[in-house]
Amino acid sequence: MIFRFSIVFVLFFVIGFSQNLKVMSFNIRLQVESDKENAWTERKQDVQDLLMYYHPDYFGVQEALPEQMKDLKKGLQNYNYVGVGRDDGKEEGEFSAIFYDNERLQVVKSGTFWLSETPDKPSRGWDAACNRVCTYAVFKDRKSKKEFLAMNLHFDHVGNVARVESAELILKKIKELNPGNLPLTLSGDFNLTDNSEPIKIISQNLKDSFYNSETQHYGPKGTFTGFNVNEIPKDRIDYIFVKGMKIKSHRHINDRRENLLYPSDHFPVIAELSL
Repeated sequence: MIFRFSIVFVLFFVIGFSQNLKVMSFNIRLQVESDKENAWTERKQDVQDLLMYYHPDYFGVQEALPEQMKDLKKGLQNYNYVGVGRDDGKEEGEFSAIFYDNERLQVVKSGTFWLSETPDKPSRGWDAACNRVCTYAVFKDRKSKKEFLAMNLHFDHVGNVARVESAELILKKIKELNPGNLPLTLSGDFNLTDNSEPIKIISQNLKDSFYNSETQHYGPKGTFTGFNVNEIPKDRIDYIFVKGMKIKSHRHINDRRENLLYPSDHFPVIAELSL
């Protein structure tokens, strides 16, 4: 009986006090009525169901408009978020917010900066087509009591100069925001494949979880589908970069809705990490 109790106790300790964290990056596609059967109103429940099923400890969204943010906040149990709209620093425009499970994580500090020459105020940078932002949070893991930095962004889809400069700005901001050299993750839709200069700049300083997982990547290589269910996507433009954590697994989630359409025009990227 003592031996059996010891086994149960050890299993409880290992499972109940696991320090592994699940992080996701998910471009949810903004609400556009012209998407018809793929409009947000038709798929928001599927997005919420997917998120609750995989239940990341925290996840970064891209293209999330204010109404979509409200839908996610209302539909996801025990999740809060940090982040602001990119157009006014409050509620206007797309969010690149970070949602987090508040039963697992506690926010120590958070903020948003713009990918521009004036990062502290709403602004458009260099040759970008749109305002672009990066949201960050220092989280404290309630289980391990350890802290780490999470960052989430959406690079411009047009401006080549803006994307190079944004990559350099991100590395600069990491040094500013993380003087204690905490473990960190950088997630987002970078609108670039990994042979591009901006991705190479970041990869020289952070680990691309796609290539550095302890287990083989699972799922298609590409992440952008354009809602096309008839072709396997080839372009990987969504990433989770890591520093100071072990990457246990990496996956692109290509689950479909009940009607066999995709929940978004991007596959979610999920990685399991160890502090």
